[in-house]
Amino acid sequence: MTPDKPRLRMAPSPTGSPHIGNIRTAVFDYLYARHTGGTFILRIEDTDRNRFVEGALEEMMYALRWMGMQWDEGPEAGGDFGPYFQSQRLDIYHQYADRLVEQGRAYRCYCTRERLEEMRKVQEAAKLPPGYDRRCRNLSKEESGTLAQENPNPVIRFAMNRDGTTELDDVVRGHVSFRNDLQDDFIIIKADGFPTYHFASVVDDHLMKITHVVRGDEWLSSAPKHVQIYEALGWQAPVWVHPSLILDESGKKLSKRSEAQTRFLSYIEDGYLPEAMLNFLATMGWSAGEDRKLYSREELIEKFALEGITNHPAIFDLAKLNDLQGEYIRMLAVEQLADMIQPRLQQAGYIGDSLAGDDISYLLRVTALIQDRLVLLNEAADMVSYFYSDEFEYDEKGARKHLAKDTTPAILKAVISKLSDVNSWTVGDIESAMRAVADDLAVKAADIIHPTRMAVTGRTWGPGLFELMEVIGKSRVVARLERCAGGL
Repeated sequence: MTPDKPRLRMAPSPTGSPHIGNIRTAVFDYLYARHTGGTFILRIEDTDRNRFVEGALEEMMYALRWMGMQWDEGPEAGGDFGPYFQSQRLDIYHQYADRLVEQGRAYRCYCTRERLEEMRKVQEAAKLPPGYDRRCRNLSKEESGTLAQENPNPVIRFAMNRDGTTELDDVVRGHVSFRNDLQDDFIIIKADGFPTYHFASVVDDHLMKITHVVRGDEWLSSAPKHVQIYEALGWQAPVWVHPSLILDESGKKLSKRSEAQTRFLSYIEDGYLPEAMLNFLATMGWSAGEDRKLYSREELIEKFALEGITNHPAIFDLAKLNDLQGEYIRMLAVEQLADMIQPRLQQAGYIGDSLAGDDISYLLRVTALIQDRLVLLNEAADMVSYFYSDEFEYDEKGARKHLAKDTTPAILKAVISKLSDVNSWTVGDIESAMRAVADDLAVKAADIIHPTRMAVTGRTWGPGLFELMEVIGKSRVVARLERCAGGL
C-alpha cells in the first residue's frame, strides 16, 4: 500500500566524509519531502564493514543539520520503521533472502575465491564480458552438499531473468530498457552474512514505505537488479529518479577522489553560508523554469518539483557558488556578519573571547567596511588584520609601485602635517585634507591616495581609504604614516 504522502530517504554509507554529490541528492530528497508535506528519512547503510570509517556518520549528520535539513526519521530522531542502521537489520535480510531461495529466485553459491579469480582470468583472455558463469544456479542437493564441504560459507546470489528485458520509467530519464542476457547473477548476501547494497536497499525501501528513490545517475545501470528483486518479492517499486552526473568545470566527472573539490565539510570550514550552499546545490541540475539565481529556503520548498530535474550533466561552477555566497553575505545584517566572523578573529588572536562596549562597536564598524568585499568567512581575519594590528608587512609589488618613488617621502610628510591638523576625524574632513595635499603639491589625488593607502594598510586594495582611516583612528593613522615615511 502506497502512503498518502511521499517518503524519501537519504541513505549514506559511513565510508568517508560526506561529499558534494550525496549532499546534492539529500537536498533533492529534503526539498521534495517538504514541498509535498512528506517525510525525509535518514538511513545508514553500514553493511560494508571493511570500508567503515569512524566518525563518518557524525560528519554526515553534522552536514545535514548545518544545511538546516533535519530528518524526520532516523538516527537520534527515531521513527516507526527502525532500526535505521542496516547492520541492525541482518535477520530481516536473511528472512527475505531465504524466501527468494525457496522461490528459486536466489541460490547459494559455493564457488571459492580462487575459482572466481580463475574464471575471470579465462574471461579476460577470451575477451568475454566479466560475470559469474552461474555454475551453482541449478545444483542438485547432492552437488550442493559436496560443494558445501569445499566452501561451508556460501554467498547467496540473485537469479536474474535471462530472457527478455527489464523495463522501468524514470522521472529524469524517461522509459529505460535493459537486456536481461547482459545482466549478472549478483550477490545479495555475502559470506560474512551481511547483505549487499543492492539487496538491503530494496528490502529497506519497501519495509520503510519509501515512495521515491532519488540517487545519482551512476546507479541507473544497477536498476535492473532492483526492479527484478521488487518483482520477485511481489512488491511495488518506488518512483525512480536518477539526476544526472555532476561534472567539474572541465567537463570531467566530479569524483570523490578529488577530495579538495568534493569534500563537503571543506566548504563549511571555508566559511560558506548554509543558505548559499542550499541555493547552489538545489539549482545544480534543477530548474524552476525561470531566469533567476537567488532562492530562499521557503521559495525552494514551494517551487521544487522532480520534473524540474534536468537530464543533462550539472556543472559544479565554483564561480557561481562564490557569486551566490557574496550575495548572501551582503544580505546579512552587519550584526549577524560580525557574529559569524568573530570566532575566526578570535582564532587569529585579533580579539579576545569576550567583547564589550567599544570593542563591539569597533568590530561592527570594521565588519561594515569589509562586507561588500567579503566572500568566504575564512577570508575575514586577513581582510581585517590591519584594523587590529599596527605591525604589518607592505605588499611587495604595491610598495615598489607606490612607495619607491623619490617623491613619496615628501608626499607622506605633507599628508602627516595636514592630517595632524584635522580636528573632526570624519570621512568628509579626512577626504578634504587629503585633496588639499594634492592641491598644495599640484599632483593628482591618486598620487596622494595610493601611497597613503600603502602606508596605512600595507595593501593596494580594500575598503574606501577615507572610511577605513576614520575607523582606524587619527593617532594610529598618523603613527603608521610616520613609520612608513621614516623607513623610506
